Amino acid sequence: MKSKQWKQLVLAVIVLTVGSYLFLFKDGKLDPTLANVPFVFWSGFLITVLVVFATFIASKVFPFEDPKKQ
Repeated sequence: MKSKQWKQLVLAVIVLTVGSYLFLFKDGKLDPTLANVPFVFWSGFLITVLVVFATFIASKVFPFEDPKKQ
């Protein structure tokens, strides 16, 4: 079960990364704005927060285990 969840988290991070650079950031759009912050900045911040959150979840669900300690 953990292998399936790991693959879903990895896929989500890859989709967010590739999708944001291919579709969201390609034109350097300034509109729409959110609280006078241009689109590129607030959408980039949102994508970054989502990727960091997925990484945090992955680190808690699948902690690193050093094979040399066993």
